[in-house]
Parts: sequence; C-alpha cells; structure tokens
Amino acid sequence: MKTQEYWEQKHPEIIQTYSGRPLPTGKPYDMDVRHFVWEDDSEIQQILRECKLIGQSNDETAQNIQKFVVRSILYTPDEAIGRSEYWLFPAETLEMLKGDCEDGAILMASMLLTALPSSDSWRVRVAAGIVQASPTAETGGHAYVTYCRCSDNEWVALDWCYYEDSHISVANKPLIKDVHFYKQTWFSFNHEKAWSNMAFALGGRLK
Repeated sequence: MKTQEYWEQKHPEIIQTYSGRPLPTGKPYDMDVRHFVWEDDSEIQQILRECKLIGQSNDETAQNIQKFVVRSILYTPDEAIGRSEYWLFPAETLEMLKGDCEDGAILMASMLLTALPSSDSWRVRVAAGIVQASPTAETGGHAYVTYCRCSDNEWVALDWCYYEDSHISVANKPLIKDVHFYKQTWFSFNHEKAWSNMAFALGGRLK
C-alpha cells in the first residue's frame, strides 16, 4: 500500500498563486491558493455537528460531506454574479448556498479538513485541471476534490457538480487514474501545500 510520504513526493511541491479573486477595485490579485482552504472554521464545525456528517470512518465522512455539498449548493456560474472568474471562500459559499465548481470543491475540502484528524489532512486536495466528457467533446476547465481513501490509500474524485457521484460509496468509487474524463491536472492544493508537474502552471513556480 502506498504511503503518505509516497503521495506527497509523487509530484513536485510548488508555490501556486491564482488571480481568481480580484480586489474590490477590480484589479487582479494573485493569491496563494492555500488560503482559500480553511481547516478549522467554527461555522463548518457547527454544520458538521448539526447535520451529523461525521461517519464511522474517514471514508464515510467523505461521502457524507460530498452528499451535503451536492444537495446544499446550487451550481451557479461566475457570470451570474457579474464576474468572469471569482473564487469564493468557504463561508461565502455557505452563506450564498451557490457557487461554481471551485467554490463547492473548496468548501468540500474545507469541511473534510475540519472533520478529519489532522494526521489525515494529506488525504485531501483540490484539483484544478481539464475535463472532457468524451474523446470528441470539447475540453474545459474544472475544479474538484481528490481524496486518498483509507481502504487502499488510492485517490478518488469527490465531485459535486460536473461528474457528481455522491450515491457511490468512497470504497466503490473508481480511481481517478481510471476515469477517462479527468484529463490533465494543472495543479492541486490544500491548506498546507500545492503540487504540480507543470513548472509554471497558471502562475505557479517550483518551490
């Protein structure tokens, strides 16, 4: 079984910024993507308790949180709020109960990191990359959660919108590497680190 050390060293660690949240003046601002993910928020803690999302195992908790985001957050493109690109913080997504792919993914990752033991935080990442519905379809940008399940230490997707599969248990989800519609990953990140095989992925640089 692959270890935490193996997975954390598989891809180069980078410093990743992204201009997904402009200043109030409208000026672009390159923000460290790690700051979008919260691992210890009181509102998230309250929701985890009140909605009874903590399961008997990490993998059960992961599916519970995926189901919560799917049923609670309305997919809404950034254009609906007058922006071509705008990343929300987790509390904003909870307050608005809507957002696009990265908003739900960042919320889901933040809920997972709050729910899981700190020793398992390495199992949670937000991935930003390319998806393609079929070999002849157009490609598009997408963000989703990747989760290293405890049963075999392999990575599965926790997607809440584009390829939502919250009805499938984490143990029975296909591995990301076997799912044809997840293509190239630009970068991935959690609250502590960011990774990429691309030396200059959308504003990233090797650490």
